[in-house]
Amino acid sequence: MTYDLRKEPWIPWRRRSGRVEWGPPAALVDGLGERDGDPVVGLATPRPDFDGAMQEFLVGLLSAALRPADERAWRARWHAPPSRAELQAALDALPPAFHLDGNGPRFFQALKPELDKGETWSVETILLNAPGAKLDHARKLQYVTDLFIKPGTVDRVGRPAAAMALVTLQSYATEGGRGHLTSMRGGGPLTTLVEPREDAQQDPLWTKLWANAETSQQLAGRTPHGAVFTIEDAFPWLGPTRAADVKRTAQTTPADAHPLQAYFGLPRRVWLSLDGPGTCSLTAETDRGTCPAFRMRTYGVAYVGWMHPLSPHYRKSASSTEWFSEHGRATGLGWRDWLGIALTTPRAETNKPAAAVAAFARRAADLGLNRFRVHAFGYKTKQNKVLSWNDALYPAFVADEERQRLLAATAQSLESATELAGRALGDAVKCALFRKPDQASGDLGAVRTELWNATETPFYDAMGVLADASLSHADALGLAEARRRTFADTLRDQALAVFDRWCPAAGIPPEVLRRRVVARHTLRGALLGLTPFGEKLFLALGLAPPGGGRAARAAAKAAGKRITRKALTPKAKEAP
Repeated sequence: MTYDLRKEPWIPWRRRSGRVEWGPPAALVDGLGERDGDPVVGLATPRPDFDGAMQEFLVGLLSAALRPADERAWRARWHAPPSRAELQAALDALPPAFHLDGNGPRFFQALKPELDKGETWSVETILLNAPGAKLDHARKLQYVTDLFIKPGTVDRVGRPAAAMALVTLQSYATEGGRGHLTSMRGGGPLTTLVEPREDAQQDPLWTKLWANAETSQQLAGRTPHGAVFTIEDAFPWLGPTRAADVKRTAQTTPADAHPLQAYFGLPRRVWLSLDGPGTCSLTAETDRGTCPAFRMRTYGVAYVGWMHPLSPHYRKSASSTEWFSEHGRATGLGWRDWLGIALTTPRAETNKPAAAVAAFARRAADLGLNRFRVHAFGYKTKQNKVLSWNDALYPAFVADEERQRLLAATAQSLESATELAGRALGDAVKCALFRKPDQASGDLGAVRTELWNATETPFYDAMGVLADASLSHADALGLAEARRRTFADTLRDQALAVFDRWCPAAGIPPEVLRRRVVARHTLRGALLGLTPFGEKLFLALGLAPPGGGRAARAAAKAAGKRITRKALTPKAKEAP
């Protein structure tokens, strides 16, 4: 009997009581609507990337199994979720694409005959950020970092962990050398999932996943005109791989595959080598079938031209036709990324929020919600190296288009001003710490990051106040200017506080103290708008520089001198 992931207890569910219970996908809706129920509120996988990839997979699975026709049908399910029996029946009606083992089509794996020319790798290598060995040659991989796990600690995984690892690999695949293709969104994409309420930790996971589910109407909008697909086309492993090394299938565009394949992509051709019982190195659970290795062959599916519904996108110019998925930052995500992630009005025609975020903003208005939040996460990669895991929560506001544009303009001004203040702060710290600042070694990016972190709460406070639907547009405009002025004071106070933490005055030699005093004085002048650089900062905020700017101050000073000279000049004698 095959291991059918539609029915097997392979997902670790975390319930509201804190209890973790392994169950099948249909256990997601257990306890919903029951007065004393203990509903599922999250996942309890052994790794954060598994958590993220599994949520994406479940969004796609619900969209495929329940297939709401339109927004009306989606709302009906929102108010009346399916029972466990109903959800199980919908899953059973899907094509047989969820068998993890057996000789036929396997879950997220290429067909077995295709892997006859593949190479055998240790199971550790299936984890995106863990070192591993190619068992054919026992050659250690030097280009993979160990972010979540140390080398040599994963020698065997159970079937549940193997299935989760497959989903993660195919969803987030990084560059791996010639023929080892990245995911549909490139290596280490950024994912944004809607959470219906700002304080949603104990909300049922069903509501968080269903908030992102797609209707047949939405899927049709992502299907090129004239393309016709069946539900079987959503699962590329049910047939021969559209291999990228074959001219006829070198590229797979949205016209070549079902739009649901965004959740079920197959960029890597792999085949799990499953054998006898053992203990999983990741979950510590025992299983009758475990996986010590897998076979892999290059050139899976090369996805081109896809706009993934769970990722924000950007293009290099307004005239460009090619959109790219956003990725994380080496320094982590922060409020500087809010504009492109949680604001539903496109930014300058070069940025788009995820389609799921834009769709829920419309749904939220119908559901009477004023706010929701966006969970952003994903790897930051550089070529074939995993640098960090990004994870952040962003507030999102339900507002009309006019108010959204005001929010966008205000956020852009605060972001630009903080960028300028961060540059001035970084230069000041260098001048204070080093005798020759231009020759200073090392990266002081942490100084600027500290300023961004210190201004996060004031920024979101400003956005929340401006998004208040009870404000008239005229009042909101006036309040926006007041908030920009307040933010200028915040920038000054926080930047000077960061400077003082990095460059303390106590117990330092006189020469260093002099540099520090001069650097702080220069920084303060800039933050007050009293220097050319400071004027740029105030103009970025849409505010007039104090005193009208350098030119106005110079003119006033010159006028004062003329008045003084005139007062001191002796009066000419009057003619007799």
